[in-house]
Amino acid sequence: MTDLESDDSLLLEFEDDDSESISNIDAPTDSKATHLDSDFANIPPHNVDTDDSEFDIDESQFSEDDLEDDYLVFPIKKTTKDLLDEDSLPSLKYECLTTQEIFDSMKRRVHHLQPVFSLPPQDILILMQRYDWNEERLLEEWTEKMDNLLIESGLNTSGESDGRGVKNGKEFFCPICCEEILTETFSLECGHEYCIDCYRHYIKDRLNHGKIITCMDCSLALKNEDIDQIMGGASSVKLMDSSIKSFIRKHSNSYKWCPYTDCKCIIHLKDTLSLQEYSRLHASRFVTCSMGHSFCFGCGFEIHAPADCRVTDQWVKKARLECENLNWVLSHTKECPRCSVNIEKNGGCNHMVCSSCRHEFCWICGGDWAPHGSSFYQCAIYKNEDKNKLVADTPKKTLRRYAFFYKMFTEHEVSAKLDWKLGETVGFKVKGLQEKIGVSWIEGQFLTESLKTLNEGRTALKWSFAVAYYSDPSHNLTKIFIDNQGLLSNAVESLSELLQIKSPEVIMKRRTEFYNKAGYVKNRTKALLECGRDLLRKGISKARE
Repeated sequence: MTDLESDDSLLLEFEDDDSESISNIDAPTDSKATHLDSDFANIPPHNVDTDDSEFDIDESQFSEDDLEDDYLVFPIKKTTKDLLDEDSLPSLKYECLTTQEIFDSMKRRVHHLQPVFSLPPQDILILMQRYDWNEERLLEEWTEKMDNLLIESGLNTSGESDGRGVKNGKEFFCPICCEEILTETFSLECGHEYCIDCYRHYIKDRLNHGKIITCMDCSLALKNEDIDQIMGGASSVKLMDSSIKSFIRKHSNSYKWCPYTDCKCIIHLKDTLSLQEYSRLHASRFVTCSMGHSFCFGCGFEIHAPADCRVTDQWVKKARLECENLNWVLSHTKECPRCSVNIEKNGGCNHMVCSSCRHEFCWICGGDWAPHGSSFYQCAIYKNEDKNKLVADTPKKTLRRYAFFYKMFTEHEVSAKLDWKLGETVGFKVKGLQEKIGVSWIEGQFLTESLKTLNEGRTALKWSFAVAYYSDPSHNLTKIFIDNQGLLSNAVESLSELLQIKSPEVIMKRRTEFYNKAGYVKNRTKALLECGRDLLRKGISKARE
């Protein structure tokens, strides 16, 4: 057994200030009864095995008529083709661990080691903590130097427990605070006795270090029951929490905290060898915790396909450096191209209609909306005005090119956030369908699935501009990638418009259209992701400073 590679992962997470009450490991039978629990129940951990996949490129270009008449897609779910696509990459197996599941695993591990060590559970816990929860290394050391190991770990080998614990109030001169007062005291078998207040300050300063806390005057270790007895509460959970956090930092190749704010989940990647294949193929290593938060296991960013971790890192760094020069891109208001009335965007759809003159235009490029109904958006293509000039890139030209791609990135990021807000109303729409038309909850889920597909397509589209920026614009595959961007842009905007419908009757009447357009977005997203991966794999798109 290697360093915590079994399912019984020894990880534990607690809130620092408002932790849940979790049973600790029992003390020896001859100790004073505490709140610690001795029930080492075999509760199986909750596993979430997930396979990430990349997508085949679909080079067929569908017109709006094709979309409406011939490309009918029924409820969105994994097809046989999807499963075949996933076989091109190794299975990314992981589990999402909760606090209680991890603690149950810890109790099972200690229970498993008791016949080997013939020691109380609390002593085994001290040994495991000393060896950073590395069971294999602990067992090797135990076979070589049993007695010395106990002494080095600060465990009592005399077999006597007299003198250990808190003693009732008495007149006592404490050598630490140099006061003689009526107070409770604490000492271990070593006989080093100090007032309870000094011990509390001493322990409080060390709870967040994650290391074994010893006697104030020697190397004899304080057990969790001693800490709780001195502090007057379950303070040992903070020590375990710090110890586990230290372990995760040291084993970040297989354990990751969910980066979302206030999320307590830990992702444990069971097979780290599969990561090498993902890196070689420039594929994304995305995982999802039990709270529904998806992120990249490699870099900790949000889902960023088709960009790989290196492109994502360089793009974010460049954005931070250039943001002061591109403040004008971040404006949330624009003038109507016809009447110059200021317009504020309040939805994810980029098809704008001026409330003053009723002029229809594209929010991204400012052009008339009518030409955008073709197979792809011309405004999603960077136009190189100096393509006939054989001159080196000037800083101004380079900045202008970056500004274009960054503008496209931020526009779709804003649209994605607004689409997500739109999702908050989907539940009310489904409820409206149930109440007004008598539609079942299951029948109304096409709205939720459509919104999920829209968000996935919008996210892929957003990060595709980072890949396009670092790509060789003269290469044929780059041009195919840009065509795929345009097709996905067209599909995403069409689905986004459809989700603006508020009438339950109209929504149900156009349900087939929801299936059509959501299915089309899904397939265009697959094509764009696969094409982007090819750009990275073949070195056509390279992250650079």
